[in-house]
Amino acid sequence: MWKTLLVPHDFSPCAEKALSLAVDLARQEGGAIVLVHVTHLPPGLTADAMLSDGATGQLVRVDAYARNGATERLEGIAAPLRETGLQITTRTTLGDVADEILDVARDIDADIIVMGTHGRTGLKHLFLGSMTEKVLREASIPVLTVRVEA
Repeated sequence: MWKTLLVPHDFSPCAEKALSLAVDLARQEGGAIVLVHVTHLPPGLTADAMLSDGATGQLVRVDAYARNGATERLEGIAAPLRETGLQITTRTTLGDVADEILDVARDIDADIIVMGTHGRTGLKHLFLGSMTEKVLREASIPVLTVRVEA
């Protein structure tokens, strides 16, 4: 039923819990998981801005730095799961988190999005917004949310 599971990952315990559930679903359904990390740049910082890489001291573009770091972290998460026989691919992108998740879901023809939600309410929700809520409203496929208390 769910052959391609998209799992947005922000390296939080919440995302880990969602991934754990996605792994169970993928095993049951014989599905593949696509892990995606979206880097949201703060206002005023553009993808082509340059920064100094702390490890090498070389100037690198912000987008390349963000993608390389996210790819390395995602691959670290994916590698042990691949060793158990799961089919897992990784993707990184920059932009509005919810929009990018929805774009990747369309690009890979995902059957379901499995994502964590921090469960914020009240003023925290008002000020921080809800990326998960936007994905839920705009997705054309099922979205399974895994809640972890804020």
